[in-house]
Amino acid sequence: MNETSKPILQEDEIDLRELFKTLWDKRVFIALFTCSVTALAIVYALFQNPTPLYKGTVFVEIGEIQRENFQASLLDHPSNLAIILEREKGVQATVPKGSVSILEVQKTDTDVSRIKESLGAAIEFIMQRHQEKAAFHENVIMTKQIGEISAGTTPINTPKKQLLIVVGAMTGFIFSIFLVFLMQFIRGDEATASKA
Repeated sequence: MNETSKPILQEDEIDLRELFKTLWDKRVFIALFTCSVTALAIVYALFQNPTPLYKGTVFVEIGEIQRENFQASLLDHPSNLAIILEREKGVQATVPKGSVSILEVQKTDTDVSRIKESLGAAIEFIMQRHQEKAAFHENVIMTKQIGEISAGTTPINTPKKQLLIVVGAMTGFIFSIFLVFLMQFIRGDEATASKA
């Protein structure tokens, strides 16, 4: 088979110059579409003011029962106590990494004073529960609160307005390029259909 008998498929080749020429010809459409989407992102970011949420935290060290054989056991298993606190007091509790007897108790709310009240009630609940458990044992290291209840005055749910605007602009730009190529493809199919 010689070179002239091989079929040449030029339709499958991508001409980068033609693609860039198409984008350059539609640069006004791309710029206007990108600016429109960016303006919508700016309006959305400016008017997005969610109800501020605050977060409070307190740490508790769970006490131990010292047995006669010098083996110590916790008054409560931290993961079980976390489930009880969530169910009974409406607070979240987690065990920090690398810890066995420390429990981090957290509460989020729109009011800082309610956060402090909830965390205070949770601490009282834990202390009373552990005093009742410790009453049956002689050698007990009691549960104690580590530090004060800290409730931040800065909301934890502030929107990232600059990020929203940048994402909106990039999305508008990419989508405008997609639309340009889609319109070019549709026009190419219409031209092919009219020739046939």
